[in-house]
This record gives sequence, structure tokens and C-alpha cells, in this order.
Amino acid sequence: MSEELNDHEEPSDSGGERGWHIWPRDCAIEDRFYTLVDGKQDSNFLSDISQDRLFCDAAENFVTANVYTSAGWGRMSTSGEELENMPGNKSLLIQSLDDLENHLDALKLDTPAQTISYFIDPVYSWGRLQVSEEVARRLFSSLPVHQQFISVISTFGEKISPVEQSYLTYFDRIQILNPFRTFRSTDSAIFTQTCGYDLGYLYKYVDLHGRERPKDPFSIRQTGVYHKYDPQAKRSVWIFIQPSESLKERLDSLFSRYKDNPIDIALQVEVHFLVLTHAAKNWRPYITYLEDTFSKITEKGFYSSLDLDVDSSSPKIDFGDVREIHIFMDKLRTVLQLIQMDYQIAKKVQQLLRRLRNRWIQETALNILTPRLEDVYDRFEQHLYDLSGHESRLNTLLMRANDISRLIQQVIDYRAGQFSQAANNKLNSLVSSTVVQGESIHSLARKGAKDTKLMKLFTIFTVIFLPGIFIASIFATNFFAFSTESNHIIVASNIWIYFLISCTITCSLTTGWIIYKHIKRRSRLRAERDGNGAANSRKVEEKV
Repeated sequence: MSEELNDHEEPSDSGGERGWHIWPRDCAIEDRFYTLVDGKQDSNFLSDISQDRLFCDAAENFVTANVYTSAGWGRMSTSGEELENMPGNKSLLIQSLDDLENHLDALKLDTPAQTISYFIDPVYSWGRLQVSEEVARRLFSSLPVHQQFISVISTFGEKISPVEQSYLTYFDRIQILNPFRTFRSTDSAIFTQTCGYDLGYLYKYVDLHGRERPKDPFSIRQTGVYHKYDPQAKRSVWIFIQPSESLKERLDSLFSRYKDNPIDIALQVEVHFLVLTHAAKNWRPYITYLEDTFSKITEKGFYSSLDLDVDSSSPKIDFGDVREIHIFMDKLRTVLQLIQMDYQIAKKVQQLLRRLRNRWIQETALNILTPRLEDVYDRFEQHLYDLSGHESRLNTLLMRANDISRLIQQVIDYRAGQFSQAANNKLNSLVSSTVVQGESIHSLARKGAKDTKLMKLFTIFTVIFLPGIFIASIFATNFFAFSTESNHIIVASNIWIYFLISCTITCSLTTGWIIYKHIKRRSRLRAERDGNGAANSRKVEEKV
């Protein structure tokens, strides 16, 4: 829903027909820090991202609310069933805007002090939130939720890539009362005179995803938290966006312990401590996993052979290892930035606790809470120390990874130099062999020239003596005879047989050779014509 108001329109009451439609603008106009936010722009922005990726359809609402009162505690959900958790506490089904209105009306009728926690989950890790835009605006406007909470909720919704993976946000505001009013040493002063506050933040953590892929067993998750402590209304409101199931169980257990006084101030601060420490519980095993992964890369850098002939037991190194370690270093930088931001969020919550303590410590009615607040403050110090330890481990791991990256690159460069040197040596050897072969060929060429001259001489002598030898061979046959009496050559009467056979054989061979060449020529021409015909047929078919 995208609904804009003219700058001169006055927002109506938070429970009215129109005011909640433009959250967070209605809250921004009423807030004394109006200059901090642009309510109109944020309201339109919420409508835009609602249509694109943030909220679900009205029929898919699934918001869970736990209500803890001094008379007991119960759970309200959209599961479709009404459950009796404890005597006097009834579960409420919120399946539509009307059901939400009934729920809010019921809360106004409850007189005991109450703490309400809302859990808004997505369909899947990076899916739309299971709440419609109108239900979300109505709920946030009625509580009312501080308008800066839009910076938290806008980071959720459908995503197909790690957009804003490194984004975290925090805001707080203390509701200042009349500083000249003095407290009376009665319990009611805690609720009537204590200043309240709004607090919201987005934190990232890692958790096991339970899938075969990717190879990294941990994935980055995020949770949004909003807390509104209103002692005048005797109400504390919590909104958790995409909390883990284990966090829900721990919160339920913690609130159940304080069911006799669910709005206890120290309890409210301790919930933040629980949320932030629970988010950090997987940093240690995840960094251990990263260190184990890094040890395998280190083994390649330290123990791979520098020789070209690497045996089977030596780790292999190639350019893929350089790319792998750069991917690893990018992951380290991302995790390091998230831990640093979680540290800053925990530090800001601790500072808010100190500011609240400084306001409350001077009041007689709140003196009994001072030791518990100090205890939570000290536990925050321990938590910050643990986060600093994780940050130090990651910084060390990042420096080591940078060194190993350079070492692996140097090993690859060294091997490349060795390979180039070996290639140059082989090339020089080949050139030397080529020179030797050239000399041998040159020597053979000289010998061949001499042989050619001899062959010329043999040919000349053959041409000179061959006719005489041919004639001598003819006269050496029985067709010719020499008469010693008459000194004449006697020619045999059957010499014609010699010429007949010789001419017949010569003509037959010549005729056969001519016929063979003619047949071969016709076959070649026929094959060429057939090939041209097939090519023309294909061209015609292609044109058709």
C-alpha cells in the first residue's frame, strides 16, 4: 500500500482510521526529535519495499506474541488454535486485522504490569516476513514503535544475493521526564516516575545451515530487535524479527522466571544481554573451523616441494590455491567486520545501561536495583572482552593468511622460474643438436655433390658406349654370322621373327599404357562431374 499525505495534513490518533496507515510518519510527527527522520519518505519507502520483497499477503499472517503479566503468562499466535497456557490466560488467534484489533483492545483492558514479545519470522531464511503490510503498520503504530525501526525492518525480505550483508544499525532514545520531580520511596514511584526508553538494533551472527552445500557448514544470519520500555503504562514491548528457535526458547525461559514481576527493570536490560551473548555463541566454533581450513592451506604453503619433479607425498600447489586463499581472506574480512559491529552494538547497549543507571541511581525507589544493574553492566564487560578475543583471532588469522598468500605466490613464481630455466636449457640443447645436424647435413650435401659428378661421368660413359653395346648384343645373336671364306656377314632368313616380336611387344605395351591413362582420365572426370552435381543439388535444396 502506498499512501502519501499532503504536508499540511494532520495525522490522526494512533488508533484511528488513518494514522496507522502512514507509519512511521504518524510517529515521526508526534516525536519531539522530528528532525531526525523523514517520516513521509520512510512511509513511502516502506510501501515500496513491501510490494517488492518485504511483507507477505494478508492471508499469510503468522505473528507470534507472548504476553507475560503479574497474573500469569500466556501465548498468542496465529497457529489456528486457542490454547489455555495457564489459568486466566487465553491464547489469541491473529489471522486478520480484526483479530489484531481485538488483541490490542484486550491488552488495554489488562491492568497488571505486562511484558509483550512479538516474534516475526520469514517463510525461509531470506524470504518475505510472515506479516502483511497493514497488520505491521497497525501493530507498530499502536504500540507505538519508534520510527527509526524502519532501518532495521527494511533489511529483511526476499533476497537472491548477499545484499547489505555487512549492514548493521542501532538506535536508542531515553524518554526524559520532569527532572525537578522527586521520587517518593514507594513501589508505585518506579512506574510513575521512571523514565522509559526505545532501543532497536540489527545484529548478525553465524549458525549451522545443515545442508551439504556450500562446503562451509556455517551461514550468516541476522535478527532485528526492538524494545520499548514504558513504565507509565506499566508495559514493556519486544519485537524480534527472524529470531532463532534456540533464542525463542531461552527468552521464554527467562521471562517465565520473572512472571511475578515481568516488567522488572533489571530483567529488561538482562534480556538484551541474553540476546547479544546468544548471538555470539557460534563465533568461537566458526573461527575454529576457519583456523582448521587455514591449516590445510598453510600445509600447502609450508610443505610443498620447490622442485619441478614433485613426489606423490608432497602437497600440490597451483593458481587455484591462490584464488582459494583470496576467497578465504574475503570471508575473514566479512566475519571480522560483523564481529566488530556486534562489539559496537554491545558497547552501545552497555552505554545506554550506564546512562539509565545514572538517571535512576539518584532515586530512592530505584536504589534496590543498582546492584543488579551493576551486575549486568559487568557481564557486558566480559562479553565485550570475549568479542575482542574473537576479533584478535581473526586479525591474526588474516595476517597469517596474507603471509601464506605471498608465500604460495612466491612458490608458484619460483617454480615458474625453474620451469622457464629448464625450458631454456632444453631449447639450448635443441639448438646445439640442430647445429650438429646442420653440419652433418652440410657434409652429406658435399658428398652428394661429389656423387652427382660421378653419376654425370657414368651417364656420359653410358651414353657413349650404350649404342655400341646394343649393336654388339644384336650381332652376337644367331641371326648374324661371319663367313671367313667370303668375308661377309650372313643374315639369317628368320630375322623377321625378331623384329616382329619386338615391334609387337613394344606396340602392345605402348597401346596398353595409353588405354590405361585414358580410362583413369575418364574416371577422374566422371567423379568430378558427380561431385559438382551433388554440390549443385545441395545448393538447390538449401535455396528451396
